[in-house]
Amino acid sequence: MNQLLSMLKWEIVLQSRYKIIYIAFASVILYYLMLEAVPLMNSLEMRTTFLFFDPMLIGIMFVGALVLFEKTENTLQALIVTPIKINTYFFSKIISLTLLSLITGILFLLLTQGFDFNIIYFLAGLILTSVLLILIGFIFVSRCRSLNEYLLMIMLSFIVIFLPPLLHTSHIYENTLFYLWPTQASFLLLKGTFTEIEVIDTVYAVAYLIIWIGLCYYLAHKAFYKHIIQGGS
Repeated sequence: MNQLLSMLKWEIVLQSRYKIIYIAFASVILYYLMLEAVPLMNSLEMRTTFLFFDPMLIGIMFVGALVLFEKTENTLQALIVTPIKINTYFFSKIISLTLLSLITGILFLLLTQGFDFNIIYFLAGLILTSVLLILIGFIFVSRCRSLNEYLLMIMLSFIVIFLPPLLHTSHIYENTLFYLWPTQASFLLLKGTFTEIEVIDTVYAVAYLIIWIGLCYYLAHKAFYKHIIQGGS
């Protein structure tokens, strides 16, 4: 527990040093200004999309940036020879970045909704989505050697992870196959922040995200150990 608390403090220092906290808050202000400037965008679908987009930005982009910065500064090499376990390292990133997602998510809702939102669906949706996307970020960045490689991964992940549920939610192209995407479950729960959703959709979304989080944790741990700790290709 002491190791985890120490790592959490260090994560906050890193996030501040690399301006991640400021970028996260700036993105929320940008979303709000976009909704205010273009009233046609201020719809249920767009608010749900923006609420999803911030944990995606924080989870996939920022966790990758942090790991790459740590690799560049040889922080991870020093971490390998310490008694700190990979799980502790993972949990410190997951907890700190999820807290950041929660804070920015609440700010977004207060700016756009006031207090008129469902806190239970917000917490469930944002926490589960954030954890999932952070783990996916770990899987991606473990195999990348440079920022350019990771930026390519981010673009591919945007297409694969974000686009299908966005098409379904916005009714541009609806297909039941999209329910195989874990991010479709994320969109459903986050939609519940603003409006009522079916009980069956809630059960599906929570259960499906938990299953995917378990799978992604295993894959992230395996990839991190092989490509970062052991230095495999």
